Amino acid sequence: MSQDNVNEKEWETWIDHLIIEDTFQKENIPFYQYSEFENVKSISENIYIATFKISQKTVALKCISLNYKFTLDNLINEVKRHRKLEIHDSILRFYGISKQEDSNNYLIILEYANNGSLRQYLKSNFQRLDWNAKLNFAKQISNVLMFLHSNDIVHGKLNFENILVHNGNIKLNDFEMNKYTSESLKFLENTLGPIQYIDPKYLEIFNSIGKDKSSDIFSLGIILWEISSGNPPFEMETQLNVDLLNNIVKGKREMVIPGTPTKYKEIYTDCWKQDGNSRPDISQVVKNLSEIIISGANVETETPQPQISNVTDEIISVKSETSNIQNEELEVKSDPPFVDVSDEAVVFIKGLFEFFIDLFKKQVPDIRPIMIKNYIKEHNKNPVKVLSEMIINPSCYWFTSLIGFFYKNGIGTVIDYQMAFEFFSLAADQILDMKNTSPYNTNKEIGSVYLVTMHLKGLGVKADMEKAFQICSKIADEGCPIALNYLGLLYNHGYGVKKNCKKALELYLKSAEKGCLVAQMNVGYCYKNGVGIAKDESEGFQWAIKSALSGNINAMREVGNCYSRGIGVDKDHTEANKWFEKYAENK
Repeated sequence: MSQDNVNEKEWETWIDHLIIEDTFQKENIPFYQYSEFENVKSISENIYIATFKISQKTVALKCISLNYKFTLDNLINEVKRHRKLEIHDSILRFYGISKQEDSNNYLIILEYANNGSLRQYLKSNFQRLDWNAKLNFAKQISNVLMFLHSNDIVHGKLNFENILVHNGNIKLNDFEMNKYTSESLKFLENTLGPIQYIDPKYLEIFNSIGKDKSSDIFSLGIILWEISSGNPPFEMETQLNVDLLNNIVKGKREMVIPGTPTKYKEIYTDCWKQDGNSRPDISQVVKNLSEIIISGANVETETPQPQISNVTDEIISVKSETSNIQNEELEVKSDPPFVDVSDEAVVFIKGLFEFFIDLFKKQVPDIRPIMIKNYIKEHNKNPVKVLSEMIINPSCYWFTSLIGFFYKNGIGTVIDYQMAFEFFSLAADQILDMKNTSPYNTNKEIGSVYLVTMHLKGLGVKADMEKAFQICSKIADEGCPIALNYLGLLYNHGYGVKKNCKKALELYLKSAEKGCLVAQMNVGYCYKNGVGIAKDESEGFQWAIKSALSGNINAMREVGNCYSRGIGVDKDHTEANKWFEKYAENK
């Protein structure tokens, strides 16, 4: 670039700054020197958190660089928009403007939302939110959108990134800016937000038409669903995916989350209708939300409670039939009578349940939910749909422990300990034949063991350690390896029974000999630390590596620690690293 061009560019920049400063003065917009901030830290691509030196107030700094796309007029218009809308409590407060020294970057100073985005808040707090709290969020978002629409403002980018939470209350941010033409999905993601929230008519022909208020209503419908689920829409599908885009355009939507109030479901499904003209306006949405009253168990919900009754009736019927067969001294059949084993959904559920059983025998509790979610994701399945298909399957009583597991861990639904307890109870009450080795024979054992956990921790039922011990002892007496290991844990910690480490080791060994990898790891722990037996680190290592070689992920880490520190085996950093890598690969 020639010196003349450089001088011309500097001249243009200088003129721009003069215009900006003059505009700010006329509009009475506060301007702060960049040096007035301290502890400036980046929290996203163009957002910083900082502290005013004098007041020690925490603020957010939104960085805007003037260029051929974002012009001087864009900056001035955005500042004016912030200034106009800050009167609403649910919109981020605007404090003024600053400028990074020796740069073309301006900073819009905004209120800092201390709870992060709505997505972050739901992820951290969803388990503690009841339906009154969720409804409150829905009402706040709808009310602020009504404020915008009443001022003839289309938000245009309503999604989880632009809805923030401050002290538990909603704060809206980032209204639609100027548009640029492109035909790539990456463009859509960068300039319009995640495609799951974008009006299908806009996705279909990209931005050859302008967004309108009905586009915001569509986005609102997706957000209301997200509040009900605690999960991102189409979480198991890649956002920048042509198939996902095409499916949304064709009318694909998320499934209703069990436990959702019926009226609430009707509101968001009306909002995300394909035809924008069929969607309600925001005042109707606000009115409909105001009519929902959450009053505990009396609220009408989209919950599979009726199916629980049907499942119970079916189990009673199966018990009766089984008893009759036993009375006639015939062999009890425990293979599940699937309606159509060729059906894709049934085949997947069967495979998922067998994977679940394998996890239960091989892995510690904390890692199981992660691996189940990964299994579902790897098979390109929607967890909401998987749960629904399990519940409505005529043979669901064969895998009620897995359904309970979904509710306990919030997979495909909200975390619901009472529902989890119901399904674990159904599994525990199942009649089985201990001589039969079918994987579905394990359903009772898993359900019973999870009932132990529920009683121990008071999840969905009043905490009762003695009850937990009674349940575990009963199923362990039938020879169930997993229950034997859990009973060992109860003795080891003195839960519901007098602490007895020697008895704990005895039970671990019985379970380990039956092939329970978690029990093998527990035996290794006892030998390594002298729990219930004389300390023997070498024996402890042998049990740990036996469990690790068979696939126990935590045992892989333990073996790595042993090699790294020379516990029960000679130090070998190469071997240690190998096992640590195995642990990382499998976790």
